[in-house]
Amino acid sequence: MSAAQQPAPQEIPVSFSGSAGTVHAVLHRPAAEAGNGTAVLFLHGWSGDRTGPHRMFVKLARSLAEIGYLSLRVDFCGRGDSDGDTASASIESMVADAGRAVAFLREQPQCRQVVLLGICSGGKVAIATAALHPGTPGLILWSAEPMGHLRSTAAGRNKARYALGQYLRKLTKAETWRKIFTLSVNVRQVNKTLFRPEMRSADEARQEDKWLDRFRTFSGKVLFVYGTNDPETRMASQNYRAFCERYGIPHEFQPIEGANHSFYSLAWERQVMAATTAWLTRQ
Repeated sequence: MSAAQQPAPQEIPVSFSGSAGTVHAVLHRPAAEAGNGTAVLFLHGWSGDRTGPHRMFVKLARSLAEIGYLSLRVDFCGRGDSDGDTASASIESMVADAGRAVAFLREQPQCRQVVLLGICSGGKVAIATAALHPGTPGLILWSAEPMGHLRSTAAGRNKARYALGQYLRKLTKAETWRKIFTLSVNVRQVNKTLFRPEMRSADEARQEDKWLDRFRTFSGKVLFVYGTNDPETRMASQNYRAFCERYGIPHEFQPIEGANHSFYSLAWERQVMAATTAWLTRQ
């Protein structure tokens, strides 16, 4: 068969039952001959969706399909196109949706194993899902928030202070003032970031500790990717490293020099995707 006749990877809208109705997702299927048996499940953060920040999930899923990886990008219930009320969503409901996504992937003929990739609070979802689904071979955690006892009570306030500093620096740029005068500033997002950062109740913290307790016996490998300019990085990386070392979980840390929490730079984005792809192909 000539190169022009080679089957191309496919992107297929799919859906399945979730925690609060129907979960909508996109399945990236490699060419049949190229499939390597490994699927990657993309898990977005608290306020994200299946595209990921600046469409990083879309770009990486397409790139992985070219080299033989099956991928699934999901909208958790209450997010994106999926059913459910946003206000009723929780980390626990996200974990339930992720578990059903794992089951969906395992039914695909090109899937022998499922690697979980989560960003921000999607990292907590990945850890909990791996704890609840034995046999998960690997986790890829971008800017993973610390969970349970690994997270300090001041974390939410620290993120808000960091965001305030970022916004104040933006006020020195002409482009920011142009957005203000043309009313194109995302006021809702600014308000949420500064005054309503993601917080958790005591019950949620206890639930996260239960997941962490089960995760101690995780037999797969973990890749942590953090930007060095992310306010979460120091505490999260120190605490996750100590946890993995204490319980003998194989792990690697990949710093992205100068990067922020969501890797908002083409250079940072490329470094994250290159590190992720290289780690996957080594496993």
